[in-house]
Amino acid sequence: MANFIDVGFLVAALAACVAVIFGMVGPVKGGGMALSSTFAWHPILMSVAFPCLMMLGRWAYVSDEIGDKETQRSVHRGLMMLATFIGIAGYVMIFMAHLPLKTFFGYNFSTKKWAVPTRVAHDWLGYAILLMTLAQSAMGLYKLMSAREGRSIFKFHGTMGKVVMVLSAVNICLACIFWGWSPGYKIFVALLTVSVTAFGTFTQLRKAPEDSMMLDGLVLKKTRPSWKVQRPEVCLQRPSHVSTSVLLKTLHISVECGVSPKC
Repeated sequence: MANFIDVGFLVAALAACVAVIFGMVGPVKGGGMALSSTFAWHPILMSVAFPCLMMLGRWAYVSDEIGDKETQRSVHRGLMMLATFIGIAGYVMIFMAHLPLKTFFGYNFSTKKWAVPTRVAHDWLGYAILLMTLAQSAMGLYKLMSAREGRSIFKFHGTMGKVVMVLSAVNICLACIFWGWSPGYKIFVALLTVSVTAFGTFTQLRKAPEDSMMLDGLVLKKTRPSWKVQRPEVCLQRPSHVSTSVLLKTLHISVECGVSPKC
């Protein structure tokens, strides 16, 4: 079952991305754009960053197929950082495309007119998603440094990541409304995006690796308010064949060394 879900993640990550790219450059109504167009690269790069790479980053975090927890975190971090950089590149493309027309935030500063409401919403939501993505990247790096110090911070990081993925799907659906695709292709891309995002965001293969970690050979357990080292417990039950003096001497040595005697 787990392998089936792993394959589902990979297929879902590619499906919405391929659908958007084909709709922009393929032989369909509203498509056929040249790859030399900076505007065309905006939806291409954004679809690679959000429905594709971020879903793969989520898969790396919940799948057991990659390796140990440290490897999973490393792959998750790498995919999410790559998604962030590609998302920034996607924004640069649309900025360059709109610069000659002086159209930003859904407003044309040359004609003093607003675009259609769905395009305005798409622009503003896109800025919000990009800012949240940058914040997520920064928090992820701080979480890594804090974990090495034995501290757990930004415990909402995972939830916020899901919010970013859901909002990115909403923004793709908004783009479907005002773009020049046929009604059938709009519905296809929108339903595909919503379906794969729901699958990638809420599917849980195992318990997320936040409950324990290894740090310099010590087991860390999540406690409040922070990560604490779990020390082996001292056995206080005296074996029947051991004298009291021997037991007290052993306990004295164990307290000094910080290691419990075996029972």
